Amino acid sequence: MRYANCCGGWKRSSAVLIVLALFSTAHAAQFELPRESFLIDETIPIVISGLPPGEEVTIALHSSDWSSSATFNADSAGLVDVTRVSPKRGTYNGVDAMGLFWSAERSTPRPAPGSPLPTTDNPPQPWQLTAEVHGSIAATATVLRRVVAENVAVTIVRERGLVGVFYRPAGEGRHPAMLVLRGSGGGVPPASSAAGGLASHGYAVLALAYFGIEDLPPSLSHIPLEYFKTALEWMSAQPSVDPARIGVLGASRGAELALLLGAIDSQLRAVVAYMPSNVVWAGCCDRIDEPSWTPGGLPVAWANPRRPGDFIANRRAEIPVEHIHGGVLLISGKQDGVWHSTEMADAVMNRLRRNHFAYPYTHLAYDNAGHAIGRPGAPTTDVDNVRHPLTGRVMHLGGTPAGTAHAREDSWRQMLAFVDKQL
Repeated sequence: MRYANCCGGWKRSSAVLIVLALFSTAHAAQFELPRESFLIDETIPIVISGLPPGEEVTIALHSSDWSSSATFNADSAGLVDVTRVSPKRGTYNGVDAMGLFWSAERSTPRPAPGSPLPTTDNPPQPWQLTAEVHGSIAATATVLRRVVAENVAVTIVRERGLVGVFYRPAGEGRHPAMLVLRGSGGGVPPASSAAGGLASHGYAVLALAYFGIEDLPPSLSHIPLEYFKTALEWMSAQPSVDPARIGVLGASRGAELALLLGAIDSQLRAVVAYMPSNVVWAGCCDRIDEPSWTPGGLPVAWANPRRPGDFIANRRAEIPVEHIHGGVLLISGKQDGVWHSTEMADAVMNRLRRNHFAYPYTHLAYDNAGHAIGRPGAPTTDVDNVRHPLTGRVMHLGGTPAGTAHAREDSWRQMLAFVDKQL
């Protein structure tokens, strides 16, 4: 009986020790973040310290719409550095500093498709980090993610028939500038896109709509190219813009447009084309028997997607990219599910090469990526299930979530270096 009492006391003591250990862990463990606020395209170095060495910890991340998690083992110093170690299991694999962010899955219903409206309201989005040990919360932290840097001035543009948003970076004097264009979704490029990213990295930016909003054409057809000349004139007149250092960036049909504008306007000193085309295509998305672009009311020769083998029409519709007066950067995904952007970007490169193009030109083509390459930081788990903003049709953009995230991260870094050098 005395032995039984001894064992019972030992069991009770062990239970107390375990509870005390968990209590100690919950108060000792902490997330070590360099600051609270980050741009969405910045890497967030997630480190948690104060864990029992070798202990298993699950780090969870969630916002109002997304959530992810990954389980790690603390090292001999009681640390988990997400930038250096891979999880045992979770929503992503391998060493990836931003894996918890791009692998997040939607936890709320997808918003209804629609073209973004002009806005100057871009509040930071809070993301909550939690660390769980043995089913108990050991540490928490909140990260604020911003689409635009706090010191960027944002104004809506409705002048001279233009519809857009202008971003003026911090600092006096004139800045290099970028015209940013969306594709077939229409509307104004949102702040979460390259528009807000470039502005946060020192560029004056005009995020310009050209159809699908307000008094602009309802669809991508018969778009007057004079509209973009007006936009460039407006940009050049801004006190914060250096008119000798203006470039253009577009994605998808906006990339087609960016290359076309570069070929006809010598003021543009850099052209960045995400998922580009080497030819001018017909209108979109229900106007494929009509021209997309019109200078002086006359149509630019276009290729019809219903007749992809029409060699003569395709040759006539090829964009004369050799007339561009600045560097050209092409970015594509080899598994593009919308159109063959890698092959078309290669055709652009070949044409530049044949014509002994005098400026730098580069094509970044990514494995396991498709039609969703852009500014990094957002979840990529829905790349194969996106609804078109205007038609509502489900689009399979191609690529994998991990491949798309890598392509976004790498191309964004190289794109910023490219425009810095050109402008």
